[in-house]
Amino acid sequence: MVYKQLGRSDKTLKFITLANKTIKEIEKEIIAYQNNNGKDGNLPQLEKILLEVKQMLDLQSPKRYMPSYPRTIVDSWDYKSILGNMLLELNDLYKNLD
Repeated sequence: MVYKQLGRSDKTLKFITLANKTIKEIEKEIIAYQNNNGKDGNLPQLEKILLEVKQMLDLQSPKRYMPSYPRTIVDSWDYKSILGNMLLELNDLYKNLD
């Protein structure tokens, strides 16, 4: 659980919460692919996206780092993908930090 910390805005806390939830969902999908049950993207994409989301969480600054995964999701994932929509929402929150 995330608690309000000194110097953290509500949008930053919302981003952190969603980023942690998204990381768990990506990890679940990676495990699903390893068990031949994956449905979103492919294993190399998911591994790259996981690294990008962790980088976003570490830096929390769109001026210092912008992920490339949104283009991949928009171009090649099913628009009904729950994970894809979660990742795009996370990217929108991230772009509005700072």
